[in-house]
Amino acid sequence: MRNVMNESENIRELQRYLRELHHADPRIPLVNPDGIYGPETTAAVEEFQRLFGLPVTGRTDFATWQAIYAAYLAALENNAPPRPLAPFPEDGEYILRAGEYSDIVALVQFILRALADSFDDIDGGEPDGVLNDDTMADIRRFQARHGLPATGEVDKATWNALADAYNRQARSLDSQ
Repeated sequence: MRNVMNESENIRELQRYLRELHHADPRIPLVNPDGIYGPETTAAVEEFQRLFGLPVTGRTDFATWQAIYAAYLAALENNAPPRPLAPFPEDGEYILRAGEYSDIVALVQFILRALADSFDDIDGGEPDGVLNDDTMADIRRFQARHGLPATGEVDKATWNALADAYNRQARSLDSQ
């Protein structure tokens, strides 16, 4: 005896994969995940098979299932937002101080250099990874502009403000 509930759920899962694939490639017909392997699902499977060089049967054999699943995972990865960087330590007490040499300082300098296009009071010198006087002066001006204590050091609040300003600028460039 067949388990109709399992079969229906398997079909619904296939339909969800096909629906995601439609968003990645509109040539694959849009499928309503209703758990019924009807004409919509058959047409979507046939088009998928055609596009991926599989025998066009409209049936989901093992090779078709594997190809659909692999394409579905690739589509999810392709449509996912980029992974964020988190170089600043989560420890709320961490502070970049004068004279420190690190990749995080170089990243702060890179951000300041990028922001120099938008903020006329930030010079944004060449990143060298050293929290030097010029970088600290830029940080102080940035901090004052953003209502932070103008210490020239980078704590978590300053890092977050730098990241927010950089992300805003990047989004505004994307929309142009």
